[in-house]
Amino acid sequence: MTFSFPEGLAPEVYPLAWLVGRWRGPGFLGYPDIPKRPIVTEVSFDHDGGPYLSYQATSWLLDGDLETLEERVEQASLRAGQVWSTESGHWRVTPKPPDDASALTDERPAGEPPASEVEVLLSDPSGYVSVYLGRAQGPRIELATDVVARTNMGAEITAASRIYGLVQSELFWAWDIAAFGHELQSYASGRLQRLD
Repeated sequence: MTFSFPEGLAPEVYPLAWLVGRWRGPGFLGYPDIPKRPIVTEVSFDHDGGPYLSYQATSWLLDGDLETLEERVEQASLRAGQVWSTESGHWRVTPKPPDDASALTDERPAGEPPASEVEVLLSDPSGYVSVYLGRAQGPRIELATDVVARTNMGAEITAASRIYGLVQSELFWAWDIAAFGHELQSYASGRLQRLD
């Protein structure tokens, strides 16, 4: 599949251009006191020409059991049930200052794509916002929270990390959280297929 930059995309976010579009697919969630469950997640990365990407994500609990998930994926019969979570926000590539000496030297191994620093601001209606910092290198992004702030009744999440990677045209993702007094550990993961 040939890749082309989306029309009107700001050059500042070219390192994230491969994300632009709508994605949907199966996954799992589970955490202490949350039994492992199958989910289906839909994610949208869009732009309006500004130096950022807008982001929306919704995950639904899947009807049925874990054992038949792969079979249902193959049959494209994922029936979404109750909304589990939703979030929105913005992604941007951190501009390098013109006097940044590291921009003048390129010490990456041959064939390895350049890395870009990334900032992500996410808002969750369960009462918290997160600022993630990380890096994008080719079709792989690693993020960790710099700040998590919550309302008085917001979910007790204190830290999180995320990984996104494009493998054979599918967007794989994993999300670890430290919440409700537990240490950072796996919370949800999945794989998404591009819808458009």
